[in-house]
Amino acid sequence: MADHLHPEPVALAAYADGVLHREQAGLFALTQSQVRAQLVGSRWRRWGAHVVILHNGPPTRRQFMWVALLDAGWPAALVAHTSLELAGFRSFATEQELIHLVMPRGARTTSYEWLRVHESRRVRPPEQVLIDGMPATPTAQSAIDAAAWQPYPRFAWALVAAVVQQRLVTPAELDEALRTVGRVRHKAVLRAAVADLRAGGTTTGEADVVRMCRRFGLQLPHRQVPRRDGAGGLRFLDAEWVLFGGERIVLEVDGSHHMEVAQWQADLRRERGIVVSGARVLRTSNMEIRLNPQAVAADLVAAGVPRVIGPTCQIPQAL
Repeated sequence: MADHLHPEPVALAAYADGVLHREQAGLFALTQSQVRAQLVGSRWRRWGAHVVILHNGPPTRRQFMWVALLDAGWPAALVAHTSLELAGFRSFATEQELIHLVMPRGARTTSYEWLRVHESRRVRPPEQVLIDGMPATPTAQSAIDAAAWQPYPRFAWALVAAVVQQRLVTPAELDEALRTVGRVRHKAVLRAAVADLRAGGTTTGEADVVRMCRRFGLQLPHRQVPRRDGAGGLRFLDAEWVLFGGERIVLEVDGSHHMEVAQWQADLRRERGIVVSGARVLRTSNMEIRLNPQAVAADLVAAGVPRVIGPTCQIPQAL
């Protein structure tokens, strides 16, 4: 077990945040009689069977985290959304309002409405880290866990992309976490998302467009069509259809990196240049074309892209 995760230093960190496990009172030159006197005098407040907060006011969020950790006992750790929160993640998920704790299967802890406990046979203390002073699962593993707990695949994809964009982990770290995580929900989607992130979102879209067209019976587009932008630079369009009469429809497939502000602004300039040249531009994302290709196909048909004989899958009429 890593020395910096030994229970005694963790207890010291909790005490610095105003939370105490009663059995560790001796570490701080406190007797059990002194602790009881503070509780009887309502100067301190008891939480669960073992934990005391060293004041009688509303606990802070960090103190709630310590209550969960100390009450569950070693080797419990903060996990998923809560571990990401400690790392600085700005989440879009309501699950972050809860405190997520992982502990060995069969262990017991106090139940609270603000606490979600995850039991696991794979709690490995040597692999835990300290994040902002608290025992937690590593950020890459936490991102995979949080994504796997999302209700929809598109949320899982968006979450891992956001963690990378906020510079908390690298795609390579996510890839390594996926190799060791075992069976989790949305794993195939997460592999595709990480591949997109590792490639910078530049290599998977073209193949997905071709696959979508063949599946739904659309005419195959011209791919990687060279065009000059307003400054004279050479740009390549992801997919272009030239209709009867010369009208052009362009489909731009955005990878995860297109969500970043600088790239988004560059994309807006690029799109204006394409529109000025006389083309109609439709945009999608690698995530949508992987997870909801029928919607993209339906929009292309509505825009005028021709159908061909022999689709392997029909576009729903409602679309």
